[in-house]
Amino acid sequence: MSSPNKTLQPVPATKKALYFLDNNPFGTSIVAITLSDDGTLSSPKRTLINGVGLLGRRANRPTNMDSLFSQDSVVVNGNTLFTISPGSDTVHMFAISPDDPRNVTPVGGPVKTGGSFPVSLTYSRKLGLLAVLHSGHKGGVSTFRVNELGSENPGIKPLGDFFPLPIPQTATPPLGPTNTAGDIVFNPSETAVFVVLKFDGVAKFPGHVFAFPVDQKTATLVPAPVQSRPAGLLAPYSITFVGNDDTKAILSDAAFGAQFIQVSYPSLEVTLTKSLTISMTSAPCWTAYAAHLNIMFVLGGFDPTPVAVDVEKQDIKYMITAPAETLGGFDSLVYSDYLYVLQGAAGISVFKIDANDGKLVQNLDLSALGSRDGWEGLALYGK
Repeated sequence: MSSPNKTLQPVPATKKALYFLDNNPFGTSIVAITLSDDGTLSSPKRTLINGVGLLGRRANRPTNMDSLFSQDSVVVNGNTLFTISPGSDTVHMFAISPDDPRNVTPVGGPVKTGGSFPVSLTYSRKLGLLAVLHSGHKGGVSTFRVNELGSENPGIKPLGDFFPLPIPQTATPPLGPTNTAGDIVFNPSETAVFVVLKFDGVAKFPGHVFAFPVDQKTATLVPAPVQSRPAGLLAPYSITFVGNDDTKAILSDAAFGAQFIQVSYPSLEVTLTKSLTISMTSAPCWTAYAAHLNIMFVLGGFDPTPVAVDVEKQDIKYMITAPAETLGGFDSLVYSDYLYVLQGAAGISVFKIDANDGKLVQNLDLSALGSRDGWEGLALYGK
């Protein structure tokens, strides 16, 4: 297949967009939204992606918000977007138009992931390697070789190996949010892939961190991951590395707050350096890092209040007031001096942030797009 963008252009400074996944059982889609120079959002556009969504279960019923119990279901790197369709167990690659980044074009067709109920993915352009995390009855990690846009045959090709993980689910969709997979990310140097699993959220069955080394000669994952079960880790939802530091990361822990971790090399063993209770938000599950402020924002699905955590002092710095009608904060990201938060309501909140405070500057109403059920992930084009 020929490349949708034969010649990749530099990302225009004024052309930016946000993306999220609509994990709809009647057909998955990507929603793209224009991001203006003043930080505000406008002009949403939906693109169907030839896949089927599937909502995770809570107490034997579908869950409408946080339907994947995870972070990072949409990833953007350069002019390429990757996402998943949990109901059809497929992964998708799209080319982003530099002229209007709301326009995304499929590159090849949907590719089977090899597992059940994909929930999160991570990509290394340097390695040409995509990894997908699954949380269903066949839970674990699958990997793919990515031929870039502009190459002779751009697209995704399965590498064949499936790395099972001890996720205690016997059916798909999984019953959560406990006992499910949470997140998968490369470390900043792209020498290892890290996965967090949240078990029952109590000390008897704590959360796990699995680290897969990268074989630099073959640009593939080493099949035997390093497993860490540090005491005090209960229900990790997400993992976010601190800037370009391979050794420091923060996990959101839905049981109570945030966990500061230290990664040792070359062993890849994980230890906790501090557990931070965040009582002002319920179910703190999602994180977004502001590198220029060295602040990690923690969001909870039952409270709309973003909590700013000082990474150096490992303590709460401030909270941002948010309207109760936004019904909680979910997948989030930071760009420049703005924090973008996917709401529990049908919308996205935009907060202006600095080192000492934050304030709401926009609530983008997306109710015209239909049901909020299944909205997942948040990614940016135009960094």
